[in-house]
Amino acid sequence: MAESEVSRRSFVKGAAAGSIAVAAATAASSGLVGLTNAHAAPTKKKVAVLGGGIAGLTTAHELVERGFEVTVYERRAWGGKARSIDTPLPVAGGRRPLPGEHGFRFFPGYYYAIPDTMSRIPFEGNERGVQDNLTEALTATGAQGAPDITIPFALDFNAIGLAANPQRILRTLLGGMIWLPKLPIPDLTVLLRSLLVYFTSSDERRLGQWEHTSFKDFVLMDGSNPTYSLLISTVTRALVAAKEEKASARTICNQAEGFLAAILHRTDGRFPDQVLNGPTNERWFDPWLAYLEGQGVKFQMGTDIKSLEVADGQIKSVKATTESGDSDIEADWYVMAFAPEQVPQFLSPEILELDPDLERIKSLEVDWMNGIQFYLKTDRPIAPGHIGWIDSPWRLTGIQQGQFWVDKFADTYGDGNAKDCLSLCISDWEVPGQKVRKPAMECSPEEIAREVWHQITTSQQGEPLVPDLTDRDLHSWFLDPGYRWDPAAGKGTNEDYLMINTKSSWENRPTGPTKIPNFFLAGDYLKTEVDLATMEGACEGGRYAANAILDASGSDAEKAQLWKHPTLREFEGARALDARRYAAGQRNILDFPR
Repeated sequence: MAESEVSRRSFVKGAAAGSIAVAAATAASSGLVGLTNAHAAPTKKKVAVLGGGIAGLTTAHELVERGFEVTVYERRAWGGKARSIDTPLPVAGGRRPLPGEHGFRFFPGYYYAIPDTMSRIPFEGNERGVQDNLTEALTATGAQGAPDITIPFALDFNAIGLAANPQRILRTLLGGMIWLPKLPIPDLTVLLRSLLVYFTSSDERRLGQWEHTSFKDFVLMDGSNPTYSLLISTVTRALVAAKEEKASARTICNQAEGFLAAILHRTDGRFPDQVLNGPTNERWFDPWLAYLEGQGVKFQMGTDIKSLEVADGQIKSVKATTESGDSDIEADWYVMAFAPEQVPQFLSPEILELDPDLERIKSLEVDWMNGIQFYLKTDRPIAPGHIGWIDSPWRLTGIQQGQFWVDKFADTYGDGNAKDCLSLCISDWEVPGQKVRKPAMECSPEEIAREVWHQITTSQQGEPLVPDLTDRDLHSWFLDPGYRWDPAAGKGTNEDYLMINTKSSWENRPTGPTKIPNFFLAGDYLKTEVDLATMEGACEGGRYAANAILDASGSDAEKAQLWKHPTLREFEGARALDARRYAAGQRNILDFPR
């Protein structure tokens, strides 16, 4: 099977006993286990977690360490959109399958929940568990129809040194000479002022005003210089996977504030841009599953949830289908850790009668952002960090992964001829391509691969875009299997959407508990501190659900830790002033009439 997670049924049946033993021994010797089961747990402690992505696994992690009996039910694959995937491409010489993924992993320095969870997952040889499998991506590169521009991603000696490679400096200077005359200084001044308005805004104004303003309107993009619009669009889509015309100003500015805090080393020493040092399953999910099973979590793969059954004002059972047939899942507490577009199908009239507010989930918007991997016959460096193809119609971003991985790519994966993996995300599926002339969602997988390869190697003027990458370097490719092509309809469907934090969507996003006493939600669409549909949001969402169960059950165990969004201390005085101005109905002091 292409999905290694589906084939891992043997894992939950005991085939990973060796891994579990290693994980347990490592945990015992390193002191990494976060809690002991000595905490008093209530009599009702059987938990059914529906969904095995990051939110569901986080819920299980927090609860099993507090004495609960947890079973996680999953239909397709452990890890959800964050997993890595065994591709069906050729393998030889005892190597592992070439690793694919929904899209490349990216761990900003302002993530707190994910690193904490990782630090509590034992990994042999690592002092801080899986967290030590994160490595720094020191630079960011903008590829364009001119020499590419590479800049350090932080005020860091190593990052500056890497960007200061003589060849990169020359390209950056030449690219800058082409870009500088295009830069609209008045518009950039507007952008800077807008960010200062947000950084000096009180929490009340951020939620009451900027949550209801699109980022496009916030930074005055309408009628602005085309280069300014392109710059804003590229940054928002590349860094936070959001469309500027839909996303709220609060969401985008929160991410900008978080990045700035990380650049200023205000995030417990974490670098602004981190990636895993190998495929996600190998470096994170396999050890996580092994640890959780060692702690007592049960895993049920191939479970298709059909409905929630209600009796006496609460969830009585869950109807499900497995390979063995229909079954009823019974527990004391139920956690639904599904994506937001999947939740509404389970909101029956009986459920909505008990909690009418759940109806609001139906109004949340989702969009497409899927990945494709190109396996290369060369490991020549393309860029030493993340890459944004500035002019690409499909808003492509990517990273050359082999340089960050501990195992030599060609010796470890595939047939030995693939020496590296260039993993990309396609952020805009609705505009025509350069070569195929159709939107991505109207293309076959082969057309998508051909068009993406063209966009990353050829400028819109037909010139070579990345000098270090040619057609001779392409070994093979793999498209996210969440994209399903229908030849008869001439269009594709998507199984893995991404929620978009549209303006005014905060009020429609739930928290962990519901008005149904034994029913809880977990996911990246909840009202999280990171305020973006991300791995961090999913981890926060899982912690919210776990804490809500602790409250509902009467457990005296310590709550799962949560962190407030980082703000910049230099502006705290201005933010206090703005709270008074907002209460009085006045503008932010820096917000001149727009």
